[in-house]
Amino acid sequence: MAGVGLLVSDLIISFMWVWSGTLNSIFVYNILGFGRHEPSGEVIKCMLSILVLFFFAFLGKITKGGAYNPLTVLADAISGDFRHFIFNVGARIPAQ
Repeated sequence: MAGVGLLVSDLIISFMWVWSGTLNSIFVYNILGFGRHEPSGEVIKCMLSILVLFFFAFLGKITKGGAYNPLTVLADAISGDFRHFIFNVGARIPAQ
């Protein structure tokens, strides 16, 4: 049953990761009103991006292994046994 939980958390976290960059840009440039080439807007965007990274690290911790990066899942799959490899390559990476 833990495998299904990892698949669902991978799917949700990956979806959130893809949209986080776009929503970050929309928030900084459209809602806060910074220009696209203003240094202050870029600084705010970088600070929000760092906060997003901490948020996704927290999500990975509370989901007990949920990931948004298929390369980290692949590295974990290669270092495990064959059953673990098949689960990661056959289910977790496509879920992302």
